Amino acid sequence: MQSEMPTLKELLAQREALQDQLEVARQRQAEIVLAEIVAKMGEYKISLSELMGHSVLAKAPVATVTAPKYRDTTTGATWSGRGRAPHWIADKNRADFLVGA
Repeated sequence: MQSEMPTLKELLAQREALQDQLEVARQRQAEIVLAEIVAKMGEYKISLSELMGHSVLAKAPVATVTAPKYRDTTTGATWSGRGRAPHWIADKNRADFLVGA
């Protein structure tokens, strides 16, 4: 006795049904994990701000934007003067590239 293989249409329907089941299971699991996180936050008195990394205890450096100090007149590229010098200014008189000079 030979068993028939499912048709493409049947396989696609099975895949869609499985994808729906996977999404429901993922949502259910995410709700459980979220409830656990909220419970732990309450247990340890962790605020949302602390959770997001805005804690007073967090001493992570804050990135700042520095105004450009030098500009390449050919390309318009700029450099703040911090860090490694770009190729267009390396080994040249930096005074020639000052912004506003």
